[in-house]
Amino acid sequence: MKTVVAACAIFISCTAVSAFADSFRCPNGNLISTGDSISTAALKCDPPAHMYKREEPVETEFSRNDGTKGSRVVSIEVQEWTYTKDSNLLHTVIFRNGILTDVLTGGFIR
Repeated sequence: MKTVVAACAIFISCTAVSAFADSFRCPNGNLISTGDSISTAALKCDPPAHMYKREEPVETEFSRNDGTKGSRVVSIEVQEWTYTKDSNLLHTVIFRNGILTDVLTGGFIR
């Protein structure tokens, strides 16, 4: 019985951890999280120190009229906003198709 309870507790704790979203505290104190739109981030945060835009190829699946599945490569817009204010670390937030998908922290600023 103790083994079953321990296994359930481990399973629940592992699935709960994966539900957390990455978040970033903007230099002005506001918080943004993965899933937020780029317009929400623009309203909540100060302008970034650097902004980089690029296109990224992504393979998507679709259904054909005859019921078979196909795939094609489409380009999506990716924006990387970099923040350095009030920190010794470089912070980068990444938006794909206008949605915050990644928050990266790394690299010391000199």
